[in-house]
Amino acid sequence: MFEPNEVLQVASGRGTVLAEGTAPAKVRYKLVIERRSGSVTAYGTLIGTYAALRPIWLVPDSVLTLKNGRTVAISITDLVGDTAEFEATEPVARV
Repeated sequence: MFEPNEVLQVASGRGTVLAEGTAPAKVRYKLVIERRSGSVTAYGTLIGTYAALRPIWLVPDSVLTLKNGRTVAISITDLVGDTAEFEATEPVARV
């Protein structure tokens, strides 16, 4: 039987994204945390500048630091202009 994804939380704010060998990028984020097939994962969007996000997009692993100081391991999956999409690369807890 099909079990739909359950959205647990949506968070937004200002934060930073950092990948090894790159400068931190200041971003506005929207983070959606949901339960998928028994595990909790996250995805969302980042809005920053293309110049700051592009080097991070080229690195597979990065870290999003939220406005409350919590961090989420992410990978940017798409970048169009100043908007990036990302997915969590590790299970997440509510923020």
